[in-house]
Order: sequence, then C-alpha cells, then structure tokens
Amino acid sequence: MKKMLIADDNKQITTILSGYAKKEGFEPVVALDGAEALDKYLQYEHEIAVVLLDVMMPVMDGYTFLNRI
Repeated sequence: MKKMLIADDNKQITTILSGYAKKEGFEPVVALDGAEALDKYLQYEHEIAVVLLDVMMPVMDGYTFLNRI
C-alpha cells in the first residue's frame, strides 16, 4: 500500500486528512513538524506516493523540507 506523508503542526488537521487518505487507499504517515517530516520521508522514501505539506511548521518549515528532499 502506498503511503501519504501528512506534515502539519495541527493535530486536528492531520487526523482529518488521515481519514481522507485511508478512504482513498493510502496509509497515512503523520509528522507534526518539519524535522519529523524529513525523518519519516527518508524512512519511507520509496513507499511515499504523496506529500501533503504545511509550509508554516515549527523546527523546520515546509520550504526547507522541500529543499532537503
């Protein structure tokens, strides 16, 4: 099953988006800040098909995350 990385610092949003991801056949992988998102992306790099990314997150913003991947 393909994974969807959902990166947002708002837990409520990640919960809602995870539900939609599951309905569409994805396994959600949730990160609550940019650094965690990068770690999870590198961990599941070959399984992630989609990234939903908030650009204003703590620790590392979404733009920096995109530059690193």
